[in-house]
Amino acid sequence: MSEPPNERGSSAASRRSHRKTRSGCRTCKTRKIKCDEKKPACGNCIRHNVECDFLALTPRSPRPATGPGLDLNRDHMELLHNFTISTYATLSENLVVKDFYRVTAVQMGLDCDYVMRSLLAISSLQLAFYRPQMRDHYLALATQYHDMALEVAITLVSSPTPTTTEPLFLFSVLTIYYALGYPRPERGGALLTNDDALPDWLLFFQGTLAFAELVHNASGPLGPVFKIGIDRWMAQDGKPRGTAPVFEHLDRLRDLIANDVHDERLRSIYSYAVTELGKSFAVLSPGPYDLIDAFVWVNKIAQDFLPLLRTPTQEAVAIFAFFPLLLQGIKSQWWSNGLADGLMARSYHILDREHRLWIQWPMEELGWVPE
Repeated sequence: MSEPPNERGSSAASRRSHRKTRSGCRTCKTRKIKCDEKKPACGNCIRHNVECDFLALTPRSPRPATGPGLDLNRDHMELLHNFTISTYATLSENLVVKDFYRVTAVQMGLDCDYVMRSLLAISSLQLAFYRPQMRDHYLALATQYHDMALEVAITLVSSPTPTTTEPLFLFSVLTIYYALGYPRPERGGALLTNDDALPDWLLFFQGTLAFAELVHNASGPLGPVFKIGIDRWMAQDGKPRGTAPVFEHLDRLRDLIANDVHDERLRSIYSYAVTELGKSFAVLSPGPYDLIDAFVWVNKIAQDFLPLLRTPTQEAVAIFAFFPLLLQGIKSQWWSNGLADGLMARSYHILDREHRLWIQWPMEELGWVPE
């Protein structure tokens, strides 16, 4: 039976009309909603936290997260090309580590979605730094790729297996560079989780250490990197103390802490952190000095000292305020731009008036002046 004319009219009138477009993303077309056609991802897809085919990423499926599945489009090819000709060389001064990022890390990315997305995110951050006219575009890509990588990796962290530990270790290292390289104004000016916390990349580093302990295959793809780390560790332990002014000021800091802290366990933790910091300064000259050298100190003090930075205690922050001077010894790169000043600013902000006097020398040495 045919529908009465008045019913047909009311049915047609109830349908909302809108301008049709042929250039919207497939996700919006499938959901039959209007696409704003913004790129690199449309507003609807970002708002609903779904993949936008403007990024040309393959849909997530039940397949293993470490398998291949990244469908390269123009953005991917540009970022991957940039990583292999430029970004990789900025992540370390060590030739072996550079080759690891240029060749091995990319090969691991081809077998693991979230590693590849992490590589692309870092490459995109570098381009955002050097191409300010396209900064928003590259930051949007970097954020999208990193968030997608994190979403997959986070599901594997709680129960790592022999197959997932190596990609997770590499992902955690790349996440540190992502945290370092993300524009600091976007993160509150000093790359911190909140006003009174330690830098978030130090938190990530604790996770990196945990994965490193699970990787026992010295002949695997990560073998050369671990060997470099061990060599740099041994170099610090075997280096005699120098005569630079920093050692005198570290001794003064140790004495101040000894007079101020009555808890024997805390005094021991602080003293060890200062001693190991001195070893890191001993290898600072002659160079080349690498981020790995700074990480040796973080590695050694991670278990007992980093929790005191998370609290944070005044003494721990005063010790940490010498750390920016180590970072100053690293060759300036896009991801380290403003890092030392930012860490000093945060240390100064956390310290009370009395303990700010303890860090007067590293402030002057760095050339940082409070606002």
